[in-house]
This record gives sequence, C-alpha cells and structure tokens, in this order.
Amino acid sequence: MSKSISKNAMFSTVLNLFNIILPILIFQIVSSTIGEELYGYIGSSDSLTSYFLIFASFGVYTYGLREMSRVRDNKIKLRQTFTSLFILTTVTNLLAVLTYMIFTVISYKNEAYFYTYILMGLNLSFNIFYVEWVNQALENYGFIAIKTVIVRIISCILTLILIKHKQDYLLYLYILIGSNFINNIISFVYIKKEIPFDFSNLQFTRHIKPMIYAVILSNVGVLYTQLDKFMIKGNIGTTDVGYYYMAQRIMNLVNTLMLTLVTVTMPRLSNYLGNDSKDEYLLLLIKIVKIYFLFLFPSSIGLACLSKEIILIFGKGAYLQAIPVLAIFSMYMLSLGVQNIISNQILYLYKKEKYDSILILLGGIINFILNILLVIIGKFTIVTAITTTLIANLIVIVLQYKLVTKIIKLDINLFAFENVKYFFYSLLFVPITIILKRYIFNSILICISDVTLCGLTYLIILTITKDKALYDILHKLFNKFSFLKRAV
Repeated sequence: MSKSISKNAMFSTVLNLFNIILPILIFQIVSSTIGEELYGYIGSSDSLTSYFLIFASFGVYTYGLREMSRVRDNKIKLRQTFTSLFILTTVTNLLAVLTYMIFTVISYKNEAYFYTYILMGLNLSFNIFYVEWVNQALENYGFIAIKTVIVRIISCILTLILIKHKQDYLLYLYILIGSNFINNIISFVYIKKEIPFDFSNLQFTRHIKPMIYAVILSNVGVLYTQLDKFMIKGNIGTTDVGYYYMAQRIMNLVNTLMLTLVTVTMPRLSNYLGNDSKDEYLLLLIKIVKIYFLFLFPSSIGLACLSKEIILIFGKGAYLQAIPVLAIFSMYMLSLGVQNIISNQILYLYKKEKYDSILILLGGIINFILNILLVIIGKFTIVTAITTTLIANLIVIVLQYKLVTKIIKLDINLFAFENVKYFFYSLLFVPITIILKRYIFNSILICISDVTLCGLTYLIILTITKDKALYDILHKLFNKFSFLKRAV
C-alpha cells in the first residue's frame, strides 16, 4: 500500500509550484482589473466563510487523514470509517451553510457586498464533496496533482479571456466558485469508485470529541489572521483588509510549497504509529525536520528581503501599504513552519490534541487581547495586527515544545544547531539584498538577481559544510536521474 515518499513529494511540489505561478498571473489580472475596493470585498467574504468552514468541515481534514491512514490496510475498516465520517460532515456542512445564509441575510442585506457574500455561501456548500483528505491518506498525490492542474488551467484560461473590465467582477466569482465545485466533485467520484460506502457498523459519537479538537488545531489561522481581518474591517475598513489579504495570500503561496514535505509524510508517520513502529516514525521525523528547515529558513528570510518588489509585481504598483505587512508575514511563515512540525507531526499523531487545543486557544486569546489593547490606545493597524499574531504564535510554540519534551518525552532536539543553522546561513541574504538594491531598480530584475545570488551563496555554504540533508537530497535525485537515463 505504501507509495514512494519522493514521488509523492514530487507530485505535491509540482502542484504547489503550479499553485504559486498561476495565482501570480491571476492576482495581477484580477487585482488591477476589479480594483482595491472590490478585491477587499472578496477578502472580507473569504474571511467570513472561513469561520463557517470551520464548523462545516468539523476538523475532518486532519482527523480523517489520521484515522484513514491508520486503517488503510484494512479494507473493511477503511470503508466503514469513510462512510461514518462522510455522513457526519455532510450534516455539519448543511447546518453551517444554513446558518451562514441566515446570518448574511440578517447582517448584510443592505450592504454593497451582500451578493458577494451570498455567492461565497454557495461556494461553502460545495465543501460537502471535499474528500481530498481521503486521497492524501491513501497517498494518491499523483491523482490530486493531475486533476487539480487541469481544473486550474481551465479556470485560468477562462479568467484571461473573460475578465477584462471592473464590471466582470461577478463573472470572476462565478469562475472561482465553479472551478472549486468541479475540483471537489471529481475527487468525490474518484474516491467513491475506490472506497464504496459501507453502512454497517456506523460510528458517530466516538469521532465527535476528537474532531472538536481537530477543529481547533486545523484552524489556527482563524484564531489569528482571520481574527485580524475581522478587526481590521471593523476598525479601519475593507480596503485595508484587501492590503492584509494580499500579503497573506502571497505568504500562503510560498508556505504551501514549504509544507509539501510535511503534508506528504503525515499519512506515513500516522501509519507507523498506528502499527506501533515508533523507531521508524522517529527516524523519518528527524529526516523531515532537517530537510524542511533546509528550505524553510531561506524562504522566509528571502521573502522578507524582497517584500517590496513582490508587492510591486503582484499589485502592479498598487497595494503599497501591504509591503511592511508582507515582511512580517514572512516571519510569521517561519513560525508556522516550526509550529506545523510540533503540532501536526508530533502532538496530533500522538493523539495529544486535547492539550494542543488548549494551547492554540490560549494563543488566540492572547492575540485578541493584544489587538484590543492596540485599538484602545489607537495603535491598531494592519502592521501591528500581524505583529501581535506573530507574538501569540511564538508563545504557543514555546508551550507546545515543552509539551513534547515533558509529556511525550520524544527524543528529538528540534532546536539543535544542526536544525537551526540554516537560519544563520540565511541571514547573509540581508546584506546581499541591500547591495543589489543600490544598483538595480527594476523589481523583476531585483527578484531574479537576488534569488540567484542568494541561492548560490546558500548552496556554496551547504557544500563547504558538507550538509547531510543536502547530500541526501542530491543522492536521491542522482538515483532518480540514473534510473530514468537507463530506462531511456
């Protein structure tokens, strides 16, 4: 049943790279065509639907991934688990959509963005058919990549052809919602052929409690960045939500690529623990941490260094207020990376979600309190909003790591020099970027030159220090290349 992790990572990387390049084109077209105000409508409605999506999904992505991975070698339990979870989340989805529509009609029926909110509610209803968590548990990353790339390409073509004027704003929403529906329904049909429903031995009550914890753990962003957007909307305005949303979307594009290794290895790690193979789990986890940090730290520092140029490219000269927000978001991305390792690959797989949920809630409360204090003293801005979010997340990381060392007692020194040395190597990007910006003034040329020069510098340092993680990657690539060469 187990598939090649390297192939899974390759498919996931290709998909995530595609998801980075494509939105660059779409962002530039949509943001410049529909304008900052309408783009703020999308960001604001996305923020609201994200709250309701928490209860609609009911934590099935992380919980379902873990549980399906543990029983995937047992066909009967696999079908029964899938059927129980699908029925349970169908109910929660329908209740969430109904509540969302009632809330929207009561609260926003006289607002200019009312119809946008209604359309996003329709998009929310399509979450019923979202079963990508099953595909990931079965490690069907090839199918996920091919299917999603095709749907997104069609969506991109339609956007390029049809979105020409500000009046095409609703048409863009129709394309966005339609592509989401098609993407979900294809996965649902595919999974139903592989795992038919089995209505015998249905279980609901045993899933509810751990799924409540999963709701908290899988929606860290709602307690932090989504809260920020709601408070920005209420205290500053929807246009500033658009600036914040722009910076967040850019960070998410890079962060999704960084999380590829974490995502594709979760089913395997869960399967190891489910079969009591703790030694294999630990060996794989240690390897993941080294490779992940190898890419995470330079990506975060690089994003901070080029925040001005990236915003100028994405926003076509507009959205300048988002520049400092993106710089801080890059540091938040770094903290999210560390937090994902601790929370998703250690605490959650060891079924310590109860303790982790308490810590996540505590961080959310801290973020809310800090934001309220900033509002009171008149210092609440889009920049200070993401700053308090970063501070709250750092506090959570410290408490989570103590949980790992004190309760689980896992023999992994996450912050050993061997792991965090990549951060210090990456600090060289700062003076390199400063020097380049003195002589190059075109944003695109700065990005290309900076990424090339910093990348070469980083690679030279890793080569000189004979970095084990780098050599493992090169060895794997060499073997793959040799195999393909022999096949030809």
